Amino acid sequence: MTTKAIGYVRVSTSEQGKSGLGLEAQESDIRVFCENEGIELIKILSEVETGKGFDALEKRPILAQALMEAKKDSAYVIVNKLDRLGRDVAFISSLMAKKVPFIAAQLGKDADPFMLHLYAALSEKERELISTRTKAALQALKARGVQLGNQTNLDEARLKSNETNKQLASNFAENVSEIIEGYRAKGLSMGSVAVELNKLGVKTRRGGKWHASTVKNIIDRKAA
Repeated sequence: MTTKAIGYVRVSTSEQGKSGLGLEAQESDIRVFCENEGIELIKILSEVETGKGFDALEKRPILAQALMEAKKDSAYVIVNKLDRLGRDVAFISSLMAKKVPFIAAQLGKDADPFMLHLYAALSEKERELISTRTKAALQALKARGVQLGNQTNLDEARLKSNETNKQLASNFAENVSEIIEGYRAKGLSMGSVAVELNKLGVKTRRGGKWHASTVKNIIDRKAA
């Protein structure tokens, strides 16, 4: 039986919608994914609207349409990345409750509801950490009487951003290291561990595929 799907793409600002930036790339990702996985792509619907809030569906009639048509055609809703559906765990959970299955191409078609919840939670936490640390950095600069917007401040902001990225990388390493250590305890090489992670549909922090080198990076980071 052929798997059918309705594609959904979204950008969050009218400027992006008018220019087509982001939408075309998402459509391309979906078409390539469906072709590679043998999925019949019925259509792609696009929307320009925010993805924030647990009630985001009320603000997004095109997504509501995609869900309705997918249910009628016994099809999946497919997006290129999970955050195109929503930006918080509560909203992702509410979509799951509607009994319309969806696929995030970035995570693979075999990602189960548990994995989708996990990635949504990690993504939400990552946004919270970035937002909190960015605000704290700006407040610290203002408290020191620094005028924001000059090159020196940009350099300081970049430094703070680098520190945040390092922390996020460490958090990700902590989350996946147990899986990697379990495979290593069974005698699997780093390359074989990468193969198993790819089979599970687990993506690297940047959304890519695992290789022996990326497995080694996680092990090294955990040991540091």
